[in-house]
Formats: sequence, C-alpha cells, structure tokens
Amino acid sequence: MLTKNASFFLPKLPPDKLFTIDGYESGMAAYRAARTVEGMIEGASARFGFLSAPGVAGFMGAGWWLALIAALEDSTGLAFWHALDCGGSAAYALGAVRMGQKHAVLQASAAQFNAIKAVYTQEFGMLLSARPPSFHLIPSLCHTSSLVGYFTDGYCQSSDPENKLPDTRQKKDCYP
Repeated sequence: MLTKNASFFLPKLPPDKLFTIDGYESGMAAYRAARTVEGMIEGASARFGFLSAPGVAGFMGAGWWLALIAALEDSTGLAFWHALDCGGSAAYALGAVRMGQKHAVLQASAAQFNAIKAVYTQEFGMLLSARPPSFHLIPSLCHTSSLVGYFTDGYCQSSDPENKLPDTRQKKDCYP
C-alpha cells in the first residue's frame, strides 16, 4: 500500500525575501547579491523569490513570466519561488494556473478569489489576495521631476527632424 507524504502536496510558502522584478537583468542582480550572503542559496534552491510587477499578467502575460523564470533558473541552476500578479482579473489568474503558474496574486471580489483559489489549491499552488512585501528592483517608469521638466520644456528638443520624441537630457546637458 502506497502512502502519500501530505507535506509534499502542500503549496510551498513564499520565502521571507522577495524581489519584484521586471526582467532577466533585475532577477540576475538579485541572484548575484544573494550569492554574497551566506545561507541565501542552499543546494539547488534559493531562500528568496521573485514577484512580478503589479498586473503583469494583463500586459506581459503568464507565458512571458514563466519564460523569464525558466531563463533565470537555467542560468543560475536554482529553483525559485515566484508569483505572478494578475491584478483584479480572475481570467488572467485562471489562465496562468492552466499554463503551469503555481503561485499568483489576485485582488478580486471574494467570490472570484475563492473560485480561483480552489483551482490553485487543486494544482498544489497558492493564490494570494494581496501582494506580499518585496524589494522592488524595477526602475520607476516616471519621476515627477522628469514629468515636470517635460511639461515645462525642461528637456532638449531633438535636432533630428525625423525624431519627434523629446530628448531625455536636461537642458543643462544640451548642446547648442
């Protein structure tokens, strides 16, 4: 008679140290830093994990996230705990688990959350109702000072007539 080890089938809890990443380089930066800290890497598993940016499932997709994690795992030889943020979309969360994503964040109504959580539990995964604390390795997409500079013509205008986008250098760095 075969017996099952119940703990084998329970979802793996998130590690204490999570990093919000937006791509391969930010994931590798976390890995390189972890290599210098004793106890963060044990054998073939890391004692830290990755969290996608908020709502990534909606604009990059679960396939992109899974490919990113696979690339990081291949490059490092480690297994990482990772969660995909699905925002408020139960459809993205359901699609992600069907693609093999084990852990996700879903901020939806209680009824939607509970329905999708049942699927994650069935797949031995974990659905979180809120983003866990993480260290953000994502550069800010916009800084207030940069936006103010753009609105007040604080940036150079490109001298190339074909390039209609403003230059990102500040005026003090522009050449006449």
